[in-house]
Amino acid sequence: MSLTSKSHATTSLQRRNHKSSKDRVKTSLSMILIIVMAAYFLFPLYWLIVAMTKSTNQLFNTSMLAFPAHLNLWANLKWLNSYQNGMFWRWVLNSIIYAVGAGVLGTLVSAMAGYALSKYNFKLKNTLSVAILGSLMIPGAALAIPVFLMVKSLGLINTYAGVILPMIVNPFGVYFMMVFIKESMPGELIDSGRVDGANDYKIFFRIALPIIRPGLVTLFLISFIGAWNNFFLPLVLLNKTSFYPLTVGLQIWTANLNSAGTGQPLYPLILIGSFLSILPMLILFPILRKHIVSGIAMGGVKA
Repeated sequence: MSLTSKSHATTSLQRRNHKSSKDRVKTSLSMILIIVMAAYFLFPLYWLIVAMTKSTNQLFNTSMLAFPAHLNLWANLKWLNSYQNGMFWRWVLNSIIYAVGAGVLGTLVSAMAGYALSKYNFKLKNTLSVAILGSLMIPGAALAIPVFLMVKSLGLINTYAGVILPMIVNPFGVYFMMVFIKESMPGELIDSGRVDGANDYKIFFRIALPIIRPGLVTLFLISFIGAWNNFFLPLVLLNKTSFYPLTVGLQIWTANLNSAGTGQPLYPLILIGSFLSILPMLILFPILRKHIVSGIAMGGVKA
């Protein structure tokens, strides 16, 4: 081998080593950033788990991030069960009703509307599509008064239906399903169904729904989380304690912390109640994560 060839081989090896070294630095920095971000998001959850095991005195007299010597988790749970005749669990049931009702019905309505907008041609179709897209720009708080007046005119104040009905209307869900169905369901399937004698109802429920299942699961979970965490709408539409969801009920307890004459501070109840309120999300997300990622990726890429 000549001297020139040896020189070129050495230079190439040095470049590869240099490139490999730069890659290792980038990977290390990325890992550090990921760890910092994970710690940032997990820290409040860790603090909440620690805090709900403490009594009121321990909350203010022990280290913030250390478990107490004597755990009061069971005592806090018993207090939560007995306080106001177990009103907390009524709020849990209400939240489940609101979230499941809004999630199931909202997903079905959004899928039907998205199916019609993506697969049928009719007058004002483009206008409707633009209107739905434009409605995404309107903040929910701006619609609170009109929604309140509409629900009141229907006589649905302080009812489950009064809270669920406004949450069924979901412009994001309609747009999401419109894009998802347009790209995931070929028009030839509709033609084949019609040739076999199926009407539009059968085509939608027997052919379209199984095909768009990932999108349905994604939208259901997004709607479920949105309804579960919804605070402002139930606060506007409800004034009976027995109809409150968890978000409003816990806020009422928090607001009473500094009120005179309300008895023993409810810090332990609020903390353990807050943890129980996020528990369904912690359970649901890992189970449905695969569907969520595939659904969002499919809708996002093809949008």
